[in-house]
Amino acid sequence: MRSVRPQSRRRFLPGALAAVAAASLLVGVVGPAAPAQAAEITDGLALWYKLDATSGTVAVDASGNGRNGTVNGTASWSGAGEGLSFNGSDTYIKVPDNIMSGMNSITVSMDVQIDATQATPYFLYGFGNTSNGAGNGYLFATGNSLRTAIASGSFSTEQNTQASAALPRSVWKHVTYTQTGTTGVLYQDGVEVARNTALTLTPGSIGSGITTADYIGKSLYSGDKFFKGKMRDFRVYNRALAPGEVLEVSGNTTGIAAATHPSLKIAAVIDDANSKITLPVKEGTDLTALAPQFTLAQGASTSPASGTPRDFTAPVTYEVTGSDGQKRTWTVSALIMRSPVLPGLTADPNIVRFGDTYYLYPTTDGFAGWSGTQFKAYSSKDLVHWTDHGVILDLGPDVSWAEARAWAPTMTAKNGKYYFYYSADTNIGVAVSDSPTGPFTDPLGKPLIARGAFTGQMIDPAVFTDDDGQSYLYWGNGRAYVVPLNDDMVSFDASKVIDITTSGFREGSFVVKRKATYYFMWSENDTRDENYRVAYATGSSPTGPWTKRGVILEKDLALGIKGPGHHSVVQVPGTDEWYIAYHRFAIPGGDGTHRETTIDKMEFDSDGLIKKVVPTLSSINPVSAGITLPVNTSRSLQSVNFPGRYATVRTDSLGYLDPVTSTSTAAVKQSATFTVIPGLADSNCYSFRDSSGRYLRHKDFRIRFDASNGTMLFNKDATYCARPGSATGSVSLESYNYPGRYLRHYNYELGVDPYQDNATFRADSSFTAVSPWT
Repeated sequence: MRSVRPQSRRRFLPGALAAVAAASLLVGVVGPAAPAQAAEITDGLALWYKLDATSGTVAVDASGNGRNGTVNGTASWSGAGEGLSFNGSDTYIKVPDNIMSGMNSITVSMDVQIDATQATPYFLYGFGNTSNGAGNGYLFATGNSLRTAIASGSFSTEQNTQASAALPRSVWKHVTYTQTGTTGVLYQDGVEVARNTALTLTPGSIGSGITTADYIGKSLYSGDKFFKGKMRDFRVYNRALAPGEVLEVSGNTTGIAAATHPSLKIAAVIDDANSKITLPVKEGTDLTALAPQFTLAQGASTSPASGTPRDFTAPVTYEVTGSDGQKRTWTVSALIMRSPVLPGLTADPNIVRFGDTYYLYPTTDGFAGWSGTQFKAYSSKDLVHWTDHGVILDLGPDVSWAEARAWAPTMTAKNGKYYFYYSADTNIGVAVSDSPTGPFTDPLGKPLIARGAFTGQMIDPAVFTDDDGQSYLYWGNGRAYVVPLNDDMVSFDASKVIDITTSGFREGSFVVKRKATYYFMWSENDTRDENYRVAYATGSSPTGPWTKRGVILEKDLALGIKGPGHHSVVQVPGTDEWYIAYHRFAIPGGDGTHRETTIDKMEFDSDGLIKKVVPTLSSINPVSAGITLPVNTSRSLQSVNFPGRYATVRTDSLGYLDPVTSTSTAAVKQSATFTVIPGLADSNCYSFRDSSGRYLRHKDFRIRFDASNGTMLFNKDATYCARPGSATGSVSLESYNYPGRYLRHYNYELGVDPYQDNATFRADSSFTAVSPWT
């Protein structure tokens, strides 16, 4: 390879260029670039149209290969480095036939300025053949969205290398596509924005090397629009330029095309627009002595030198000097990347806590048209280290009425059972199990909510259970709905369905309650759009009315984070710590069907509004089990009795006294079953205290006696503490009393099964006689 780089032929791009990179980052918009003075990398040039003439109908080939093009239609030559103007009606360049003949590798590179009024669809260029007015094998590029495709036939055979956003209009941008072997790479302003490693066609295989429809500014499809805008410095090479050469040809002489290190978990994230690089490294990496290697434009250098060990516990800077003398300072940071939190491709994660364990239930992703069929479960004690429990429900074998499109599940527990709600073939189903990890069975044999039952799609269920024990089902795409579930959790009164659609609602409903406020959250835009995001509203009841508050989670292109959404939220019991699980485009190269699950922290401000969530690559540190008991044990929980509603418990010979009839039962050693509100039973330690650390009174921790069935309902308003007890798995509730007045809680025992929401309550024989309470 030979490169001739006289100073007079260099193109300068002053300031920070509008591009981001690593794998698939969006490129920003900046002002027009300076006139082209392109680098003369001539090795492998098959065609070079500088398009710097002032008149005529010939696009002169400067490569020396004699492949002059013919300018058709009404064209305007700008001269002075402003290229050839295309009018969008009939202007195009006919390139000589068979331009790609014999090419197993290729580079197509150009400067382009797309007119703001460009109609779609359109091609920037297309090399191939037509049949009956349709493309029939071709290589082409378009700017809306920015992509290059190679095809063996019509559009249905296209193999795309596609960026996540359109090429900016009304400004000069440099676009390069390289292909060698099975890999195609798309660059903008010299920085990679897309990559496809699964190509099966070579440029030379199109038409067996015969291509008679080779155009610049014209599509191979007769119904498409002509290109409108300007082009200059159009090149075709018979090889794939290296990343440093792409930088050089683009004029980005102080750019960094790549940063590499053996400890990288994914490719370094390069934000060319802001001259920043992020090195996402694997867990266990020593940040004090990293020595990244940088890929630069030809003739460029860094200070300190590439490969120099440096301490990356804080950001460091490098100065890049281009071969043209231009200088730029880059800031490089390293972070431990603990995301995604689940292996492989997953989406729509539902996070919930049962007992002392967190669970995640995602969509299994990575299938065209979201056509997966299986649901899996994952568990964790700390929200960081997750155990895969395998498939818990498989459409087809486990569900008689649906076989595909298993999406967006949610899980809850009640009455000693676990209820798994899910989307299947755009219906909502429910499955039941005795365990949060299954196996699950279909109790209905039909959808809980059938396709077409209401306006919009019947997908994306979510369940919220209020403090009074009433559970609500939320769902919808396009329209949002809520309905109270019946006690059996597998039915509801359709007349009670409420439409709660808010402005911007698309899908992915989720509801939590904090203090006296209800938070209704949802996803906006399309999950295939990098602008997919989470917004929320507040209300005074589980059904609204709702006041929209704004967006709380959205993309961060500087870190390569796109399309964050379809979330769920979990609270660490006994604390005001909240965490949000959500999916994003997989990094690198993900899209709306290749997504991954991660977790970040969610916080509230002093007014009870949700702060903007900061999406990270680091995710979170391990979460503790919860709060511990306070050291001071000299205070008591004050008992409060509500005559006519709550049982007054006597510990003398009268046993249990009915506060209404004043009659009593004889047996003091009575066992009864009560129901714990889902998510609150726990074998870890939580205290009977409020957020200030004060002990709660019994009116906040009350046991209601139901004479009709002999059960006691655990109707709790705040988190409690269960301290590990006997070897059988029960736990003792511990506090102290004022002698002669208050019942001592260590005489009560609460048996907690961490996988169930039922527990057994009993009073033992060591009661201290007290007088009746008032």
